[in-house]
Amino acid sequence: MLGLDRIQSAIPKVLQVEQRIPYPDELPVSHPIRLIKEAEQQIASTHCVICGRNNLVLEQHHIAGRAKYPDTITLCVTCHDELSNIYQPKWIRAGRNCVECYFLGWSDIFHLMWVKKGHPYFYELSKVFALNARYAR
Repeated sequence: MLGLDRIQSAIPKVLQVEQRIPYPDELPVSHPIRLIKEAEQQIASTHCVICGRNNLVLEQHHIAGRAKYPDTITLCVTCHDELSNIYQPKWIRAGRNCVECYFLGWSDIFHLMWVKKGHPYFYELSKVFALNARYAR
């Protein structure tokens, strides 16, 4: 699958959720479509894209694991540790294809956003991306 195909596959998933739950404009986080596009371009942010903090050390997190795609998002050390040490070990293993890892990576990110922000929009995104990872096998 070409690089652009993963982006073109991910964006409709976000729009699918927004048919049921509108994007929460009141929250200080970037729209998921913007996050997906910026991750593909490896655009660094001045704040953690999950918790919003900017007065901490920031790191780049690989969405699908370093070996799968170069896509990254900017995270604080705390959020990066949670994703890398709690979420990813559950799925990042040999035998998973790149697209499956990509969708699972976004599912984890949106799940952690739900945990930190408490808005059901992010929980729904997490579920949709996890479900679509199953079909990417």
